[in-house]
Amino acid sequence: MRRVPLGRRLARRRLRGRALRWGSLLAVAGSLGYTGVRALPELKLFRVQTIEATGIRRLTVEMVWEAADVDSTTSVWTSPALLEERLERHPLVAGARVERSPPSTLVIAIEEAVPIALVASPLVEPVDASGTVLPIDPRVPLLDLPLISALDGTNAAEGAAGTDARTAMRTLARDLHQLGEMAPEVLSVVSEARLVGSDATLLLGDEGLRVRYTPPLPEGRLLKAVVVMNDAHARFPARTATEIDLRFADQVVVRTTPRPPTEDDGSAR
Repeated sequence: MRRVPLGRRLARRRLRGRALRWGSLLAVAGSLGYTGVRALPELKLFRVQTIEATGIRRLTVEMVWEAADVDSTTSVWTSPALLEERLERHPLVAGARVERSPPSTLVIAIEEAVPIALVASPLVEPVDASGTVLPIDPRVPLLDLPLISALDGTNAAEGAAGTDARTAMRTLARDLHQLGEMAPEVLSVVSEARLVGSDATLLLGDEGLRVRYTPPLPEGRLLKAVVVMNDAHARFPARTATEIDLRFADQVVVRTTPRPPTEDDGSAR
């Protein structure tokens, strides 16, 4: 007597069950004819009962149901493109792909929007790389992100050069996203990004090192600035870099101040 492993037997049962299910559906469709086939989406059998959502982190399955505008009367044969369009209207959804799993399941792959910074307007709110405000409580979990400041002290509605505050915020959010793509280790220590007129400033680390540039952030310029800063540190160990200026096309300017004396270098005596 030939024995079939249990796993293979179970797999065969699942395949037989799936074949029987589809065979039954095809038999029903064949018996109904063309007019009946057109009516299949209206049958109760094909009403959505389950959503399988992948890629969700801050979204919940209930939020996916709501964003897709799906309920117990929705047919599984509803256009996937229509459902994807509905989902992508949600600010937390950067992309969505919907597939059908008849008779009553939708399989939805979600690409969530990623918060890149915090903006105070006046409430502190997270934004993504496009500057879109995301409906995430920045306290739960605590978001350790740079703070965007795109206003000067003279006008609460516009930037120093008349730049619309929303446009300025999007500019900084885009640059921070690009910075994360080029040098994630640098982005991880950015505490604040400011835009005053046409000049942007990034504040780095506990010592408040400033990186000044003119948006958009030039690709590769920041990496060159890091090389120049390291070189300056090696050449002038008694001084501390306070500012890296990338606003000039042909050079990187590093400004320094004397390093405070310490007991280790013997200069405190």
